[in-house]
Amino acid sequence: MIVKPYEVSTRLRDVRERNGAAAEKQMAHYLHRAYRSDQEVCVLHQLRLEDADQPEPDGSAGACQIDHLVVHRWGFFLVESKSVAEAVEVRSDGDGSDEWNRIVRGRPQGMPSPIGQADRQSVFLRTVLQRHREELVGRYRFGLRTVAKVLHGSDRRSFLYAPMQLVIAISDSGRIDRQCGWKPPEKPFRVHVTKADLVPKKINAELDRHRAGNPLKVRPGEYGLWSMDAKEVRTVAEFLAARHRERSHDSTMAAKRPGPETERPKIDKIRSQYPNAYGPWLPEDDRELRRLNENGWDLARLASRFGRQPSAIRSRLRKLEGATDHSRERKSHSRPARR
Repeated sequence: MIVKPYEVSTRLRDVRERNGAAAEKQMAHYLHRAYRSDQEVCVLHQLRLEDADQPEPDGSAGACQIDHLVVHRWGFFLVESKSVAEAVEVRSDGDGSDEWNRIVRGRPQGMPSPIGQADRQSVFLRTVLQRHREELVGRYRFGLRTVAKVLHGSDRRSFLYAPMQLVIAISDSGRIDRQCGWKPPEKPFRVHVTKADLVPKKINAELDRHRAGNPLKVRPGEYGLWSMDAKEVRTVAEFLAARHRERSHDSTMAAKRPGPETERPKIDKIRSQYPNAYGPWLPEDDRELRRLNENGWDLARLASRFGRQPSAIRSRLRKLEGATDHSRERKSHSRPARR
């Protein structure tokens, strides 16, 4: 069942926006064909949630954008669409996480981890649902309340253990290069990195695992442990659809298309080589930039890793160093004078 249909935007002027929208539309097509008549699976496209209790660094209401959300009896699938014309490379960072490159004109360009991005969205979503658990799923049935109190300390149902599985959908025209035998995480539940046309097949296989799971198992991360009935699935999906908030067009374009309109050709040319040029820096980008710089990466390598111009890398490093110096200075002034 499609609870929130995919909507085609006619206001996309940036080539990256258009490519991203094309990837989302392609994925929406496959999900529509697979689940439009399924009464126990609800699909929401382009879901954007805001939450003042999860604020941004500037104090504004926090927000997360989920390309495609599949709500089912045993949890959720967050499907992150990625536009890939040539290929993506993914490998282990040697510390349990994953590193990604997008291949553009045969050259690797750094990109944030889509798995990390989708995981942050799942945390945001879980927090919103958990706050509204009473109205969405209520308490356990009378016969299970005593058991629930013993196992979980409460007879109220919760979204804390609801499976939120991540699916990274690469454009059909793209290629996935899993370097050095890289495999996506399988705990607490499987993460899938796959071509868009295979996503419904992967989701159905996971649904079968949940369906065959043993509901008497009590460890979080077990297939079949957490569940809703079909009515609750619909209630949760409609609740989320009602909370959708559009991002204003002006703020979106300001973030992605800085500068006067007369500079668009120049910006587009730069982005053909550095796809993240002029885009906002995320906190995790700053942390990674600081780490790699401390490890001795030169400007050219950092520019390739982050998909930004060397001058932008240099400027960001100066800003980060200035912020660190300012923080140290504040701490030194705040120390009480010794007697």
